[in-house]
Amino acid sequence: MEENLEHSEWLKGMKNTGFTTPSNYFEGLTEGIQARLAEEKLKSVVTEGGFVAPEGYFTQLQADIISKTSGSSKAKPEPKLIRLWHSKMLKYASAACFVIIAGIGTLYFNQQSDTGVSPMTEDMAMEQMLYDIDEEAIIEHIETNPELIQKATASELAMENYILSNYSQNDLETDF
Repeated sequence: MEENLEHSEWLKGMKNTGFTTPSNYFEGLTEGIQARLAEEKLKSVVTEGGFVAPEGYFTQLQADIISKTSGSSKAKPEPKLIRLWHSKMLKYASAACFVIIAGIGTLYFNQQSDTGVSPMTEDMAMEQMLYDIDEEAIIEHIETNPELIQKATASELAMENYILSNYSQNDLETDF
């Protein structure tokens, strides 16, 4: 505690020494330093006499402006001409290529549109034809062709008989 008392007395003594900082000193410090640096750079660039125009600059200025705008002092260079079609052969060859490509494209698109029926429509038509066939016609066809009966195994015949005897055409269409 004795140290704290001595320290506070010491601080009181320091406040009375007369050293103080001006208000807003630290807020304007960086701006002041930067302004001084810029001033020094500007002084090093500018010579003692300041900026000086070359001798006779203003007397020749009007003549220079007139000569540059009127174009009388210097002849303009001729523009360089670049031909796109160097020869007649190149013109005809490119026209022939265009006609060939257009013809092939026209043939291709006409051939695509001539088919008329899409593959999806053909599949649907074939499927509908299978549903339109009567069960009796299928059974009659199988019974009249001995080749179909000979190829069938016993298990296949048993499956066919079971399906035909236990399911109707509507059942087969909806279940599968």
